[in-house]
Amino acid sequence: MSEHGPDLGEAVDYILSERPKLWEDDVWAIVRDLQDPPPQGSDRLAIAFLKQSHPEISKRDVKVILREWRAYASIARERDWEDGEIDEG
Repeated sequence: MSEHGPDLGEAVDYILSERPKLWEDDVWAIVRDLQDPPPQGSDRLAIAFLKQSHPEISKRDVKVILREWRAYASIARERDWEDGEIDEG
């Protein structure tokens, strides 16, 4: 996990609250393997990487998880800024 990045457990909770039909184990597998959401535009690479270690997770679910994880990371950064906690990393 990155030193200044959002908490993975909170990210999983957010993703599952937004997409309750996803399997929790699948969400955990993806966030644990990547540790940080990949940059926008790099889904193809992330999917290829994840399909090697988790072929059971559908490409569609991976895309949904990545999209929701990025949304969570964006919200988490905004929340830190609003709380006066500026990310210096």
